[in-house]
Amino acid sequence: MSTIRYAPWLRRLHWLIASFVVCALVLIEIKGWFPRGSALRGGVKWAHMQFGMAVLLLMVPRLLVRARTAVPPISPRPPRWQGMLSKLVHLAVYLLAFAVPVLGISMMFAAGKPWNLLGVPLPVLGTADSDLAHRIGDIHETVGDVLMWLAIAHAAAALFHHYVQRDDTLHRMLPGRRNEPSERA
Repeated sequence: MSTIRYAPWLRRLHWLIASFVVCALVLIEIKGWFPRGSALRGGVKWAHMQFGMAVLLLMVPRLLVRARTAVPPISPRPPRWQGMLSKLVHLAVYLLAFAVPVLGISMMFAAGKPWNLLGVPLPVLGTADSDLAHRIGDIHETVGDVLMWLAIAHAAAALFHHYVQRDDTLHRMLPGRRNEPSERA
């Protein structure tokens, strides 16, 4: 079976964004391990926000590269319903990868508390609206959970394709070896 892989930059961005999403999720889950108001809890929350904003910033070049490159065919070809479901899940993951950080940013803006991106101060609402910030925060958390479960389903589907269907779905996105002449970029 000959595997035609995604473009190298698309694979790199995929795995970088995936690792940043995982880091953001792990950080927000462990935040509760530390006492409220502690420097460690604040540091974990800050790191969560940095990874979230990095996801948002990386999604722009990811979509630009994706729009300019063809999707390599899966070999052997899966049933049509799997292709349609795959497109739907990918669209949902892309939308949520934008929506979750945008909601987080909106929440911080509405909270009126100082915050930053790698030390660069970011804007806040002149008059804090804590009710709005909490409502946005609840939506951010729920949509983040949906993103997490969709990402898990996405990974499980790739493993299903690899181990059960025995096609090259997973190999098309794996980082590493350059086994195609067109992968010099």
